Amino acid sequence: MKKLLLGVLLTLGLLIHQNALADPAPAGGVPSESAPVDPAQAVQPPEEKPHEPPSSVPAPADAPQSGKITISAGTFFLVLGTVPVLLFVLGCGIVYKLRVSWLRRRAQRLLVNVMSAAEELRPYEGNAEGSTESIVKQADERLANLTVAVSRRLTVVTETKIFFLRFVKLSRFIRDSKGELKRLRTSFKEVHAEVRRVLEAAQALSPRLQRLVDQRAAVEAEAKNRTAELAFPLNQTYEELERLRQELQQATDAARPDPVGAQRIASQAEARLQSISRDVKDIGVYLSEYRAFPGRLDQAEAKVKKLVEEHRLNLLHIDPYGSLAEARRLSEDMLEELKAGNLEQVRTTAAQVSGLLKAAVEMTQRHATFRRQNPKDIQQVQKKLWDYRTTDAALAPALARTRQCYAQEHWQDMWSRYGTIDRHVKQMEQQLPEVKRRSDDEHQDYDTARSSLDDMLARLREAEEMQRNCRSAVEQLDRVYGSLKSKQGQAWSALEAAVKQVKQNNLRFLVADQVDMVLARAESLNNELNQRLFVPPYRLGAIEQHVVRLTDLANEFAGTVKQRLEQKRQAERALGQAQSSYRSTRAKVRSRIEVRRFDAPHTSVIQRVEGLIAGGRYIEAVHECHDMDKIINEMKRLYRREIEEEQRAAAARRASASSSSSGFFGSAGSSGSFRSSGASDDDDSGGDSGEGNEDE
Repeated sequence: MKKLLLGVLLTLGLLIHQNALADPAPAGGVPSESAPVDPAQAVQPPEEKPHEPPSSVPAPADAPQSGKITISAGTFFLVLGTVPVLLFVLGCGIVYKLRVSWLRRRAQRLLVNVMSAAEELRPYEGNAEGSTESIVKQADERLANLTVAVSRRLTVVTETKIFFLRFVKLSRFIRDSKGELKRLRTSFKEVHAEVRRVLEAAQALSPRLQRLVDQRAAVEAEAKNRTAELAFPLNQTYEELERLRQELQQATDAARPDPVGAQRIASQAEARLQSISRDVKDIGVYLSEYRAFPGRLDQAEAKVKKLVEEHRLNLLHIDPYGSLAEARRLSEDMLEELKAGNLEQVRTTAAQVSGLLKAAVEMTQRHATFRRQNPKDIQQVQKKLWDYRTTDAALAPALARTRQCYAQEHWQDMWSRYGTIDRHVKQMEQQLPEVKRRSDDEHQDYDTARSSLDDMLARLREAEEMQRNCRSAVEQLDRVYGSLKSKQGQAWSALEAAVKQVKQNNLRFLVADQVDMVLARAESLNNELNQRLFVPPYRLGAIEQHVVRLTDLANEFAGTVKQRLEQKRQAERALGQAQSSYRSTRAKVRSRIEVRRFDAPHTSVIQRVEGLIAGGRYIEAVHECHDMDKIINEMKRLYRREIEEEQRAAAARRASASSSSSGFFGSAGSSGSFRSSGASDDDDSGGDSGEGNEDE
């Protein structure tokens, strides 16, 4: 870029210098400065003067010259185009230099920030302990490394001197420096976050610890009030408060050397303090729940008693009153834990008490519900077992026939699953008396019976679905078998119809015994198919393959017969058209030409065509009929020639008659001209009439 700029400046200077040599200044000196000249006028090209004839007198050598330096138009436009380029190049160079200055200022600010962070961390160097010591040590080491790295980059940015027109080198230098400063700034943000963590922990620790101490004192005062009010010792609560006091004291002692660790201790202490405060507040809640327990117990016991009396339950297999007694015992244990201040255990025991009260009522209610529902479901199971056996009896012949008639792959899986279901049904039939016994009023084992009944009902639903599937599968096999038999009959009927059509139309094939070959192959396929269709076990897949082969053979033969029939009819139509055309043409031309000579070729063509049709060569017969067109065309040609000869003869006679009339009346005067003319016309008319008669 530097070389390009110098080249442009040098070229511009040379052009200006050459222009100055071409238009020298006056000998008297420089132009006067008293009369300024408009720049727009100075750079305009000289005006054209009118063309004058050359003078024979030369101009004097010392003629006065103009006092201004003129610049040509090319030089002006070159200067005008070069100046923006120069300004753009200079502007880019200045921008790059400004960006270098901006990077230098950023490096200086980063260095100041790094040194400021190191200074903030200095009070903790050598005095920190625990977590703070580890953080300070790592941060100090990273800050020292950052200080060295930022100083090195600042030195490089400050001392590197690059000419402002070396754009490529400047751009690369700026990109490298910018990337390096970005990396250093990111690393500084990470270190500075750790520094701020230490500083903020130290700054916020004292107020936080003081707040926690005040809150602990308030919770302890509330616990003492509860002790005085309820006469509860709350030993465990006071023990927790004492441990909390020690932790807060430990955090206070560690605040100066280890503010980060002290903050962690304070967070744990705050969580424990909240738990203790919630426990002290919940003492009244659970005391009220304990006091309300006798009423809840009486209510649950009344519900149980009512259900027992209403449904005449003997409670042989459930113990709701045992659950109520256990709830009463746990309620007393909850009171002892509440007095000690062990609220965590109190909450667990309270949940157990509520669960026992609820379970006692629910098990009794469930027992009563099962006592009503089990007999109904037993009847439903009996009905479903009866329906299953009825359906099985109706389905057994179809299944036996299916196993006997069809191959094993068609029913093996179905039969296996049906056997499994049948074994389950037999087990249910054996278990049902026991279920009835457990559900009677003497035993009242309703829960066990209910479980068995649910299992039976689910298995019976599966059995019903299996029977429907078996019936559907048997019907599907029969439908497929019937469809294959129907397709066999249709294929054989189509084949017989094609053979009948061959006989009725006396069709011939290029291969003499083609029909016999097709029939032999079809009979072989049909016999094999009958063997598979009527001799069990039936393998429907193999039967379908043979049916497809027989159907394809019948369709193919029927298509061939249809094609051959169409070809024969086409040949017969062509023969009939040829004969008809020959007869009509012969009748037309027989008055002018001898037609008997065409009878032999005509008969030969007809015989050949009939022979080809009789031999089954229908396409060749159609082509052979084209020979009749040649005979007909020849007859028409001779006929036209005869007509043309007759027309020429008639024209000759008219011309001869006309010339004879003109010679006879030629010596007469003008008075006979009219008569001769009329006679000539009469001769012409007579000639035409004669020709017409002759044509007839």
